[in-house]
Parts: sequence; structure tokens; C-alpha cells
Amino acid sequence: MWLSTDEARRLAESYLTSAGMPHADAEIIADILLEAELRGRKTHGFIRLPGIKNRYAQGERNDIRLEREEGNHLLIDGGNQPGYLVAYRAMEIAVERAKTHGSSIVGVYNTSHCGMAGYYADMARKEDLIGILFADCLPRITAFGGTESILGTNPLAVGIPSNSVPVLLDMSTASITNGDLLVAKREGQRIPEGLAFDPKGNPTTDPDQASKGSVRPFGGYKGFGLALITQILSGALVNAATIPPPGTNYGLLMLVIDPSIFVPLDQFKREVDTLVARVKSTQCETGVEEILIPGERAYRERKRNLKNGIDLDDELINQLKTEQ
Repeated sequence: MWLSTDEARRLAESYLTSAGMPHADAEIIADILLEAELRGRKTHGFIRLPGIKNRYAQGERNDIRLEREEGNHLLIDGGNQPGYLVAYRAMEIAVERAKTHGSSIVGVYNTSHCGMAGYYADMARKEDLIGILFADCLPRITAFGGTESILGTNPLAVGIPSNSVPVLLDMSTASITNGDLLVAKREGQRIPEGLAFDPKGNPTTDPDQASKGSVRPFGGYKGFGLALITQILSGALVNAATIPPPGTNYGLLMLVIDPSIFVPLDQFKREVDTLVARVKSTQCETGVEEILIPGERAYRERKRNLKNGIDLDDELINQLKTEQ
């Protein structure tokens, strides 16, 4: 079913407020999920709403608070609030401090899954700042050569200001994400071979068995190494769980840099534009029509979907309406 962005936003907000979430918080989370849908990231879109609502009903929550501050270095206790909300508030602070000090480093602990990591890096990019985010989450991927889930899917995101295309890298360190498994289960699809193991360590293409078992890191030992480093930076470094149980004490590490601490902003953006243009002008391999910069495809799709609306699964829409 096709919904306009306004209709989709109202649906998400009403669903979250029906769980007792303050409307201001629901607005933030709905916007993050809607951006995922607009950018073609259904794995991080409205399919996440039931899980957010279920977790919101569990456990005690406290206010998000600044626990430690030393200049432009901050540690934030998320108060067991939804990761979407905590990451948003933390990046707001990181951006404000970077504008004042030239850079900022913000660590976050005691929160949960924050969704599409690129949303938060993009908050900095839109302010002509470089935004970098590392996030840990529940164990899902294996060590290189292993079959047991030991590391999170551990996304990282980088947003870089430019005058041309939005430069926004948003990637998981897993060969297949939890969101991909959710979508595959809902749509009754199998997942590609060679990506996942069932709980006994046997290869599987069943998304349900994979979600109960484990998935490989992307890129072999390189992805494993990146996942491990991400877990250290967004776990041990920021007082979050090194191997977090499901939904418990996830961590984030945010770095925001004002390019003008090194070179004039105009010069920086001009150099980024030059590099982007040169990359896009390189010769394509056979069958490839265009080289795309990280974030370019998503923003093109966003532009189309803002005009045409977003296509949501009928069953999911009915679930969101009936569970309010």
C-alpha cells in the first residue's frame, strides 16, 4: 500500500504514542524510520516499529544524562531509553560542541539499537561538519572462521560535507543484517547461501534459523577485523557491554569534526567535489552504467519517494493500526 510521507509519519507517531511514549520522542523516532523508508532501507524502516514498541514496554527507563564532561569530550548515560532517541540527542550535543570547539567526541552507553546509523552522521554533514559514528549491538556475527555469534552487526557511518552529491557511508560489518533477516522472514524469502549458520553451526538459507544462529562478517577477515574494532570503540571504550545481551547496554561512539580547524571550509568542500567528480568520471566495467558515490543512490531514491510516497507492506500497516 502506498502512503504519502505525512500519512506514514502520522501512522508511526500514533503507533509509538499508543505505547505511552511522549509525542516529542515519537516524532524523532518516526522521522528516523521514515528516512530509512525514503532512502530505500526498509530493513531499518517501519518493520522495526513492533520491536521498538515491545522493548519500550520492558524495563525501567531514566532520563538521558551527561555523566562526564571534559571540554569537548563527553560520556552520556542513555538511561535505557530507545537507541534512536539517545543517538539523536547525543549527536545534537556532538554537533553543538564541534561548532564551539572545532571537534567533539561523545561516548554513549546504556541504550539499545539506534537503527539507520547514517541518519546521525548525516545530521553533522548537514551542518557542514564531518560526522562519524560507531555502534555495537547484540551478538550476531561470527569471528572469521567461526560459526558462533560473538560480535554485533556493528554498523559504522561517515557523513562528509560537499557542494555536490551527499557523501554518506552507512554500512554494517555483517554479510547480512538483522533487518535483512526480518524482511526475509516477513516476505517468506530464503537468504543467499554462504552467509549464515543455524544454532548448531550448520550453514542455512532460512532467515529464521539464521536469526537464532549467526551470520558471517562481510569481506572475510577484513570485515571481522572492522567489526571487532567497532565493538571495542563503541563498547569497552564508552562503558557499554563488551558483548551486550539482546537490547541491553548497547554503546555508541560519535566523532564530529569541523573541517575548518585544518583548512577553510570552502576549500575542503571544493576538494571533496573534485575527488567525487574524478571518481565518477573513471571508466566503468562492462555492464555498469554509472559509478555512484556512497549515499548517492539513497538520496536519489529519497527524492523520488518524497514525491511519490512510500510502499509499505499491507500486513505491516494492518498490524500497526490494530496494535494501537
